Amino acid sequence: MIQNSCTTNGQNCCCNDDVCCIDTCRIYDTSRTQDCIEGLRVVLTPEGMKVLENCRSPRAKEVRVIWAQINTDELPFNSGYFQVNIRYYFYVVLTCCVNGTSQDIEGLAISEKTVVLYGGEGNVSVFKSDTDSDPCATPNLNNVIPGSNRPKVVLEVATPIPLAVSVVENCNGIPLPPEYDNIPQQISCLFDGGLDTGCHTMAVCLTIGIFALVRIERPSQLIVPACDFCIPEADKTPVSVTDPCSMFCSTPFPVEEFYPSVCAQNRNQ
Repeated sequence: MIQNSCTTNGQNCCCNDDVCCIDTCRIYDTSRTQDCIEGLRVVLTPEGMKVLENCRSPRAKEVRVIWAQINTDELPFNSGYFQVNIRYYFYVVLTCCVNGTSQDIEGLAISEKTVVLYGGEGNVSVFKSDTDSDPCATPNLNNVIPGSNRPKVVLEVATPIPLAVSVVENCNGIPLPPEYDNIPQQISCLFDGGLDTGCHTMAVCLTIGIFALVRIERPSQLIVPACDFCIPEADKTPVSVTDPCSMFCSTPFPVEEFYPSVCAQNRNQ
């Protein structure tokens, strides 16, 4: 049953039982991950390796995710379930103290995560019209993927928290993990001078904490209550910047900055 929701001022009024069908993405399954990754090898630039030779106690200055490679595989004995393989690429900045001078060096760390999510079953191929296509054009069959109705995986990850940094010595015989073998060129080009993946007498290991949400979704057609079309009402004319006080007084007060929990609770009611 659709509940009517009318405000006293007449705005955002939904006083009828009209419904409409919309095309959107429906979330089938979600996973919340909180991982502490220990012993994460950091590959430095050639210049960074030279600095590390004179530094024994580096500190983590910055760690952020610059890319995540996501692959999905359907589980053969669990219909509708998918194994989601995530490979994180972390950009790492370390601060070293060399001869009384602080010096920053940068590097790359890679980690993998696997989760199993339910994504439903779909055995159809999805095709969409192209409004700009030439009616006389021939189809490009190279871009047609049979069974393209696979679910989509969305990853949301917070900025990683660096917890500890250590330097491992005498590691000539310790190879890099296999995920470092084929670093994408687009990632390597982000570092001046490239990345030094050779064997050295010492290496940097990092411990980080990471929070992430992984969800799996499919295109779906849903029936939702319909109030009205989304007609713009606010005046978006730029405010004159000649009078700073007038511009400031026209800015809405940021209540949510002071009472975030209360505002969130009011929205949920």
